[in-house]
Amino acid sequence: MKKTPIQTTNEGEADTANYAPGKMPKRKNTVVAAVLASLLESRAMTGMESVFKQSTTRLGAVIHYLENKYDWQIPRRDIATGTSDGRVANVSAYWLPQATIAQAFDAGARNWIESVKAARTERRKQSEKCKADAAQRNARKHFKSNDPRQDDLWGEQ
Repeated sequence: MKKTPIQTTNEGEADTANYAPGKMPKRKNTVVAAVLASLLESRAMTGMESVFKQSTTRLGAVIHYLENKYDWQIPRRDIATGTSDGRVANVSAYWLPQATIAQAFDAGARNWIESVKAARTERRKQSEKCKADAAQRNARKHFKSNDPRQDDLWGEQ
């Protein structure tokens, strides 16, 4: 399938835009599937929202993966946002056009979205065990030992 250029605005001529939906990921308990499900539910998403809603700091990589592996055309736009430390920062917002969403729903997206939500809910039940496993891994000896040639970098002599 030939890739069309990424649409960078939510305005465009209806006769030239490609609104064909891409493929749905087979694995449903992944961040990739959760992001796509959110976009299919008409939610625009920024990187910060993905941290809290999908537990990932790599939304740009997920979008890239959806575009290149699953053939989704995901528009984006940089938006300005005020920060708590007094700056204005630009962030990327991603969304799916309503025409793409409608075609995806005609092809059965609602059932797929519900199965993604169920799979993600099931996976979240493992979060406490995973946090404990991560803490145990981080406490292992090999994380504490340093290369002897770097003693002065770590404050040891």
